[in-house]
Amino acid sequence: MPPRKSRRRLEPPPQEKIAEDPNSIPKNPKNGGDPNASLPLVQLPPELFDAIIENYATLPSTFYYDTHSIPDLKYYERNDALTALSQTCTALRVITLPRLWARLDICRVPERARGTWYKYTMQAIERKANGIAVSPPDTALPALWAMLSKLPNLRTIQVVVCKTPGFAKSVADLKLELPNVTALFIPNEVSVLQRLCPNATHVRCAGGTGAALISALTDKTEVFDGMVDWKDLKLVDRLIKKAPNLRTLELRRPMNWGMPHTSQDTVPAEWNQVIPKLASLKKLAELILTFPAAEDKPGDAALIESARKLMRTDQSAVAGERRLVVRHIVARNYMNHEQDEDVMTSCTTETFESS
Repeated sequence: MPPRKSRRRLEPPPQEKIAEDPNSIPKNPKNGGDPNASLPLVQLPPELFDAIIENYATLPSTFYYDTHSIPDLKYYERNDALTALSQTCTALRVITLPRLWARLDICRVPERARGTWYKYTMQAIERKANGIAVSPPDTALPALWAMLSKLPNLRTIQVVVCKTPGFAKSVADLKLELPNVTALFIPNEVSVLQRLCPNATHVRCAGGTGAALISALTDKTEVFDGMVDWKDLKLVDRLIKKAPNLRTLELRRPMNWGMPHTSQDTVPAEWNQVIPKLASLKKLAELILTFPAAEDKPGDAALIESARKLMRTDQSAVAGERRLVVRHIVARNYMNHEQDEDVMTSCTTETFESS
């Protein structure tokens, strides 16, 4: 009897494997993914997740050490929340890590270290920098430089305060360039950072007279704002020479924690001479006057009219709309120390057409 032929099993046709997006949210356990991928928080649309995170306060770019001193702990709640979520599960880690590293705060000082905040801050800088740098450096500042070079998406550098001896020399000796940085919010003492960021278009004076910052501006600078002491009228000539392509300029008098209230209300007379000189900035499209009081003071009207005349005159090399912004902002000081941030009491904008 001949052997019985075996019945062949029909195999399904091979399916082409589709490459998965590495940034996609992990799938549920039925597909071999993270068991927490089906959690409601993980399934939220990105825009809703970001809207929730925005409820946490972050250090404002207008933070001035001279009027605020050590940043309040509330500004670090966002990073604390994202750090905790990133350690919960893989699904949340995928979502939170990019948002966590979008902002690197290295100057946090907890309540227990407020008395020796300077020591805690330097140790924190060294610890975080060593975690990113390949070769652990010996001191905090070199570690910071090694860290910065490994952040290709870094766009903004904000320095609250820096009184470190030899800081300028240590930066000058570096062969480091951060071409992706476009905004610098820094005090006068660290103006040397502008050498490391040749493509910075926005520079803000966050402390000091501002003289060194103005000297370090370039033809790529488009926005210059913050607190600058314009008592030395040569600074205006230097500004025009160093930043000929400036489009936005703010005039705001420097403040400090211990300045008496009556002194804050004094209108700087130098502005009467500063404003007409700005006619040499042919690309100036926005002028911001920030007065340090809640309401108009004697002399404000004359300064505003002088600014109107400047912006109204058809001298701009760029056709379009020109703006004059007049603001009254009360800075934090010892008389209103319960105030967390600057308080803007009024803001008006006038537009002028330039052919």
